[in-house]
Amino acid sequence: MNSSKHLREGTYTYWVNKKSGTIHHVSAEYSKYWKNFKLTMSTCNLPYERMYFTRGSDMSAIDRFLKNYEFICENPTNKFFVDVLANKKLKSEFSWGLKTKGRLGITKDEFFNKVKGEA
Repeated sequence: MNSSKHLREGTYTYWVNKKSGTIHHVSAEYSKYWKNFKLTMSTCNLPYERMYFTRGSDMSAIDRFLKNYEFICENPTNKFFVDVLANKKLKSEFSWGLKTKGRLGITKDEFFNKVKGEA
């Protein structure tokens, strides 16, 4: 899937980090004055919110972003947002609750199947 098509100027999309499972709300903008592309990202499923900014005129920062993140959706339903995108318990079960030695939790496959569910 060509994920770069989802990074259009003025769009607000949701992406998941392939390694950590952190979900980010991403907005893309292009500055004509500075001639560079800027991504503004804020976390959705952590106990605290973090904001990140990525900008670059040579698109290397955007290429790094596309390598590490996977597109989820553009306009989620309210139910999907509450149950999956902003669900801190789901992220916690993925991060700390490995299904080993009697621990309850979810595997990486179960987590990403829920994240990639219907938006």
